[in-house]
Order: sequence, then structure tokens, then C-alpha cells
Amino acid sequence: MELKVTTLDGKESGSVTVSDAIFGLEPRTDLIQRCVVWQLAKRQRGTHEVKNRAEIDRTGKKMYRQKGTGSARHGSARVNLFRGGGRSFGPHTRSHEIGLPKKVRALALKHALSAKAKDGGIVVLDKASVKDGKTRQLASRFE
Repeated sequence: MELKVTTLDGKESGSVTVSDAIFGLEPRTDLIQRCVVWQLAKRQRGTHEVKNRAEIDRTGKKMYRQKGTGSARHGSARVNLFRGGGRSFGPHTRSHEIGLPKKVRALALKHALSAKAKDGGIVVLDKASVKDGKTRQLASRFE
């Protein structure tokens, strides 16, 4: 596959041959989607956590006697029913990462590069340097 080489001024200055094994594939969206889902899931921190009734720092003693108070029967003050009690089925720290084999990851990268090459989204520069080395000049050239 041939890609055009351009200068910073936007003029064509030749071409370069790239491998068809990487840039010449017919893009498979299912592989690219699997890799994107894997990357986003791996990026989640998973540090959300609540305390359950075993982790609350309160007594486990019966609140008051069973009969004769006119109130409902209660045991521990740590239960989720009370203010300051534990949460029933709350979130706990965990990894959201899913598995994706290395060969599938590499294949997804090849298909993504092939899709970019097919759309014309890959730009090959011959040299990315300016005389004074100022970022403003380089940014204006990129525009």
C-alpha cells in the first residue's frame, strides 16, 4: 500500500510503501469494538465502597428489651434500617477489567490502522521541524 508523504507546507513530497499485512486489511468493527470496551473497562478505578453492617462501629447489643416498651422489636443498631447503620448490598472495591488476549489486541490495532488508512486519516510528514523551534510556528503549519 502506498501513502503520500507531505511537507509541513502541505505539498506532496513523494510516497512511502507500507505493509499490506497491517494497513491493507478490511476493517472489522467487532474487533475494534472489543478492544475499545477492554480499554475503557480497564481504565475504571473501582474505588467506590460502602460499609456493611459488620463494618459499622456500633454495638451489637440489643437496643432495648423485647417486650413492654410499646415499640417494635429491634436487635442491633448496625442494621441498614437505622440512620448510621450499614448499607445492604452496596458497592465494594473491585477491578472492572475484562480479559482480552494479546493476539486479539494486536489484530484490533491492525484493523484500526487499516481503517485509518482506508479513510485517509494517516498523514506521513517528511520532517516536522521549524527554524526557531517555536510551537506557534509549528501549530500554524499544522493548520
